[in-house]
Amino acid sequence: MTETPRFLPGTPPAALQPEGVGLADLLSDILRTVHLSGMVLFRAEFREPWSVATPASCQLAQSLPFPTEHIIQFHIVAAGECWLEVEGHERIWLNAGDAVVLPYGNNHTLGGRRTSPSVPIASLFPPQPWRDMPVIQHGESGAGAQLICGFLHCDELLFSPLKHSLPVIMHARPRDELNDAWLAMSIRYITQEALQPRPGSRNILARLTELMFIEVLRRHIQALPDNEVGWLAALNDPIVGNALKWLHSMPDEKWTVTLLAQRVGTSRSVLAERFKYLLDQPPMQYLAHWRLLIASQILKTSDANLKSVVARVGYESEPAFNRAFKRLFGMPPASWRKQQIANTSHETTEA
Repeated sequence: MTETPRFLPGTPPAALQPEGVGLADLLSDILRTVHLSGMVLFRAEFREPWSVATPASCQLAQSLPFPTEHIIQFHIVAAGECWLEVEGHERIWLNAGDAVVLPYGNNHTLGGRRTSPSVPIASLFPPQPWRDMPVIQHGESGAGAQLICGFLHCDELLFSPLKHSLPVIMHARPRDELNDAWLAMSIRYITQEALQPRPGSRNILARLTELMFIEVLRRHIQALPDNEVGWLAALNDPIVGNALKWLHSMPDEKWTVTLLAQRVGTSRSVLAERFKYLLDQPPMQYLAHWRLLIASQILKTSDANLKSVVARVGYESEPAFNRAFKRLFGMPPASWRKQQIANTSHETTEA
């Protein structure tokens, strides 16, 4: 099978650009639709020999004193060193100042240099409720490692373009280079606030962990190889990246592949081929999913009537919108909205 080249012919030198929308804005669009929020959960003090096993996020959520289901786990090494291993992936070593993010919350194991049986991390949690950030301890009397562990709570990523674009493990190892300064500083601030809590630390840590995740994501995008595929790689592509700008900036436009190709400044066939190669779907299918994701967020976060929602996402009729929404979400938009309101009320009560 012939590999699709990263850059295809047929792009005129002066393609049109939508006003006010850049690649950074596309990433912001996606992050906004998943309602990202961060939290530092606990500190860990381990001494050699030690090893702990962390379950998948859906299981870990059941042990947490917070109303959450969809979590992105992260660990920051405040002092010492340790390894992290996800089944089916190579073990990685973490040093002081490193951060590791697990976007899909895979079950994983952490440990020190000396071999030790793994203990379920939930068995080390203190009784609930947790009034302050707990400190868990495990191991014997050898060299120590301090970790700051937490999660980012997000809405279900099933319909987000990010879902299949992130790696299982994102390892951030900031050093002294200028490009790493901001990330290194963020990790230091998180470490400082977690080790020496002060008034307002909980809110500060929530914001810092969100910013850390976004910066880790930026670094990942910048480091993608030329032959990478997926939504994040598409941001770097001169054809598909520009097409995504148009679709995101004007989702209510009466788009066709021909019109989109004209706006991008390429041929219809080249645009379709690039979209298929990078995103494994045609442009109009991507647009349909993006429109419905926007609609779901409007329904969930506002009291806008259905007619206005339909118009804002580019559907010409409510029946057509209802059918498309039900195919993707499993129920009509009105029923889905009621369910989301009920879920939000329940989570608020639990909190």
